[in-house]
Amino acid sequence: MLFGHLAISALQHRYLNAEFVPVMVAAVMPDAIDKVLYYGIGQTPSGRLWGHTLLVALLSSAIVLLVFGKRSATSWALGYLSHLIADIGGMVPWLYPFVTYEFPRPESFGTTLWMSLTRPGILIEILLVIWAFIAFRPILQALFEKSPPLTLRALNGYIRDGRQRKHHRVQGKASKS
Repeated sequence: MLFGHLAISALQHRYLNAEFVPVMVAAVMPDAIDKVLYYGIGQTPSGRLWGHTLLVALLSSAIVLLVFGKRSATSWALGYLSHLIADIGGMVPWLYPFVTYEFPRPESFGTTLWMSLTRPGILIEILLVIWAFIAFRPILQALFEKSPPLTLRALNGYIRDGRQRKHHRVQGKASKS
């Protein structure tokens, strides 16, 4: 589900130093592609097809590399691949269109949403979201204390400032010993 994918990518940003915007956008891109193609315009046999393939992960990472550079592309690939891995509980067409896949009978959006909310793995997703909120607590507090207009630039500034403060604390502890 969306919040679990975003939580995983937020944690990748926090602990693996992935760039925030590419890793977060890539976290939802497979679903943005496939859910629109399936539920929105009815052009695919499943809510997991083109966007959930290694081919699209590779092509989109190559485009990000050409446009934004290596670090952004690495962050994009990390977010994208983590989405595909997190979806392993269901059918993921990793090698489509090179391999033919049998898709389960299509369900309505409401049925799919209900099945997602009642599956056993939802507890893991909730725990990941809580962990992400705890990991980003200082940044979230700064956002609510200062309350400027929330823009990507402002969010990026808070994230960068938080990293700098953490870096200074680590240096300060090292110099005292």
